[in-house]
Amino acid sequence: MEGIIPAIVTPFAQDETLDENALKNYLDFLKRNGIGTIFALGTTGEFNMLNMEEKEQFIKSLRLITNLKLIINVTENSLINAMKLAKQALDIGAEGIASLPPIYHKPSEKGVINYFESLSKFGLPLYLYNFDGKAYIDIEIVKRLVDEGIIEGIKLTTENVILLQRYLELKQMGSSPLHVAVGNDELISFAIMSGSDGVVSATANVAPELVLKLYKLLREGNLKEALEVQKAVNSLTRAISGGDYPAGVKVALKYRGIYVGTVRRPLEEKMEQNSLIYATLKELNL
Repeated sequence: MEGIIPAIVTPFAQDETLDENALKNYLDFLKRNGIGTIFALGTTGEFNMLNMEEKEQFIKSLRLITNLKLIINVTENSLINAMKLAKQALDIGAEGIASLPPIYHKPSEKGVINYFESLSKFGLPLYLYNFDGKAYIDIEIVKRLVDEGIIEGIKLTTENVILLQRYLELKQMGSSPLHVAVGNDELISFAIMSGSDGVVSATANVAPELVLKLYKLLREGNLKEALEVQKAVNSLTRAISGGDYPAGVKVALKYRGIYVGTVRRPLEEKMEQNSLIYATLKELNL
């Protein structure tokens, strides 16, 4: 889990079914603009809006449509369903799987460890997806997952830089390399300068060239210019993150000429947000 990894949207047709033609055009756009790996069926992908059959169909479609590297979020409340999706990811040759901890019923520490240990047995790189404030497990449990070699990396979505720093310190703990990626585009500069391996990014869907430029500048040590690009990334991130997320991401893609439909009901677009997104993209010459 290195570099800039868009957390992709799930394209829907007008009747809210999966739109594979739109998916192909969208993934081609990302690839043309330098993206090599994508994170599918995450929060930005409305994974909780899809049933099991749709998730399985989407996973199959991804590999048929693209040769981009795939990290598949297999989050389910039940281990049996998560394992079905993990098996699907294995079968199509995904490069990794990720999961939040179970997000409705709250299992014990033993149950959480068993959940991730079972997913690790597929032999694919397994990443913990920890979402501060929404679906989060305590860092002491994370340390166990690292110590026991169950996970190979962490995607941490947080606004808390101290918490992020604590996770980056975990990279020094284990005997095997641990990848830590941040899931907040406004923290890209802080995260990379502090030792993060990469970013799972919503904004990179809309402006992959801008986010990749920021990452390149940071890796080259050009901090002055990087901080200016970070300001532009922040502006776009704030514009697309309001309202009924991820509606703004899909609207921004439409304004860039990539139609991926809208969000599933009861989520909806907000006209005032759409105006802000349009103005922000125009200001950034995108």
